[in-house]
Amino acid sequence: MCGIVGCVSDEPVAGTLVDGLRRVEYRGYDSAGVATVSGGRIHVRKGVGRISDIEAKKKLTELKGTTGIAHTRWATHGGVSERNAHPQTSCGDSVAVVHNGIIENYVSLKRGLVARGHEFRSETDTEVIAHLIEEEYLRSKEPLRATLAATKKLSGQFAIGVVFSDRPDVIVGARRDAPLIVGVGDGKTFLASDVLAFIEHTDRSVFLDNQEAVEITKDSVKMVTANGREVVRRPTQVAWELADISKSDYAHYTLKEINEQARTVAGAAVQEPGRVAAFAKALVGASSIFITGSGTSYHAGLLMKSRLNQEAGIRCDAIVSGELREHDGLLGDKSVVVALSQSGETADVLEAVRGAKRRGAKVLSVVNAAGSTLARESELALLLNCGPEVGVAATKSFTAQVVVANMVVDAVLGKRRADGVAQLSKAVAEVLKTDPLVKKLVQKYRDRSDFYFVARGYQSPVALEGALKLKELSYLHAEGMPASELKHGTLALIEKGTPVVMINPTGPNHADSLSSAEELRARGADLIGVSDEEDGVYRHLIRVPKVEDRFMPVVEVIPLQLLAYHFAVARNRDPDYPRNLAKSVTVK
Repeated sequence: MCGIVGCVSDEPVAGTLVDGLRRVEYRGYDSAGVATVSGGRIHVRKGVGRISDIEAKKKLTELKGTTGIAHTRWATHGGVSERNAHPQTSCGDSVAVVHNGIIENYVSLKRGLVARGHEFRSETDTEVIAHLIEEEYLRSKEPLRATLAATKKLSGQFAIGVVFSDRPDVIVGARRDAPLIVGVGDGKTFLASDVLAFIEHTDRSVFLDNQEAVEITKDSVKMVTANGREVVRRPTQVAWELADISKSDYAHYTLKEINEQARTVAGAAVQEPGRVAAFAKALVGASSIFITGSGTSYHAGLLMKSRLNQEAGIRCDAIVSGELREHDGLLGDKSVVVALSQSGETADVLEAVRGAKRRGAKVLSVVNAAGSTLARESELALLLNCGPEVGVAATKSFTAQVVVANMVVDAVLGKRRADGVAQLSKAVAEVLKTDPLVKKLVQKYRDRSDFYFVARGYQSPVALEGALKLKELSYLHAEGMPASELKHGTLALIEKGTPVVMINPTGPNHADSLSSAEELRARGADLIGVSDEEDGVYRHLIRVPKVEDRFMPVVEVIPLQLLAYHFAVARNRDPDYPRNLAKSVTVK
C-alpha cells in the first residue's frame, strides 16, 4: 500500500513530485523519497516519517532534473528505515524503481542476483526489480523492453515506475494486479497510482489495464501489453475538483469528509439512466448472490443483504472479500457477485471477483472511482459520486454505499423513491449538529479502555461500523455486536461505568433493544442511546432524526463517526493517518 508519483517535464519536477506525494500520502506514510535524473546520474533523497518532516530534513524539492519518480511507503517487506524507503536503486545506480505490491519470489530472485555479483542495500523485495532491470538494460539499452523482460520474471503483484541514469527524458511503468495511471498534461506527463497525484495539473487520464506497461516522455505515451504489442487508448477526463482534495477550514480531512455527507448522500443518488434497473435485473435473475467487500464496505453489504432477504425475499449472503474463495463451490454461471469498494483497488476484493469470474459468475460493483480496476473488471458498475476520500477511515463512502445499495433494492422491489434522499440529506445536516454533545461524551469517557456498540436487526451492521471507526481512529478496544449476543459472553465484561452505545431507533426491534439496555444498566453499564426517541434507560441520548427505515443507518452512523474522530483528537492521534493502516489496501 504505497503512493507512486512520476513526472517527465520540460522544467524541474522535484517540487511537483513532492506536491503529488502529499496528495497520495493517505496510501502510505511511514517513509518517502524522490529520485530525479540529471547530469547522467540518478539523485535520490529519502527518509522516514511524514512527507513534511522528510522535506524539512532532506530538502527533496531542491533536487535537480526534469524527470523523476517519488514514493510514499507503507511497509510490507523490510522494516521502516531510510534504506528500505523507496526509490530503490540498482547496484550501479543506473536504475531507480518505485513499487507498490509484493514480489512473492523475491528470495529466489535475490539469491540468483547475488550469485551473479549484485550487491543489495535494503531488505525490500523492491530492490530485486531494480537489479533485474539493470541486467536487462545492459543487454538491450531500451528502457521499455528491459522493464518488460524483468517483470516477466516476477511472481506476485506490482505497479512500478522506473527511471534510467542515461535517459533523462523517459519514465517506464508496468502493472500487474495493482493500479497505475498516466496523466497527460501540456508539456508534462505523469505516472501515478492515483489521479489525485496529478489532478492539479491535468484531468486527462489513461488507466493501464492489467499486465500492461508504458513508456512516457513529456509529450508522448507508448503503452504495450506484457508481450510487447502496442495498445492505443485515448485519455478520459476525471471529474474531481481540486477543492475536493483540500481540507478547507477543517483541522483534518476526516472531519471535512464527515461534514460533507449532507451533500454526498444526495450525489450518490444521481446515477446514469437505466443502470440501477439493469443492476436490479441481474440480481432478480441470479441463482445465487454473494455481496462482498472489506471493512466498512462489508458493513454496507450486510445492510444490502438484510433488505434483499427481508423485503425482496431473495436469498443472498454477504461475505468478507478475503473469505469469498471458501464459497467457490457455490459459484457458477448463473451467480452474481456484488462487490463494494471505495477505491476499487482493494486486493482482497479484486482477488475475490477474479476468482468468481473464473467460475463463470457475473460481477457487479458499487465503487467510487470510475476508472478503477474493479469498475473496469465489472460487467456493470454504479458510482458513489462522493468525490475523493482522503481520510484513511471510510466515512462519506459508507453512507454513499448505503444510498446506492438502497436504490438497487428499491428497484428490485419495483419502487423508485427519490424523494427519500432529499429528506435524508436534510436529516444528515441536522444530525451533524450533535457534534457538541459528542465532544462532551468524549471528554467524559476518554480514559475508558473498552467500548461496546450494540443493536438489533437492520441496525446491527451500524454497531459493527461504529466499533470499527473507534478502533481505527483512536486505537481503543471496541466491539460491535447484535444485542441478542450479549448473554453469550459479553455481559461478563460489563462493569460499573462501562460505556455501551445502543443504536435503537423506533421500530420493530425497539422494545427488545430496550430490554437488553436494562440488562446492561443492571450490571453497571453507562448507556449511550442513538435513537429518535428518549428513554430513561439511557444515561446519555444522541438524538437522531427519524427518516425512512432503509436510511436510518445513515443518520445513526454519523454521530459514531464524530465520536471516533473526537476520541482520536482527544487522545492525540492523527485521525487522517491512523498507525499501521492505509487507505487503499492494495496488497494481500
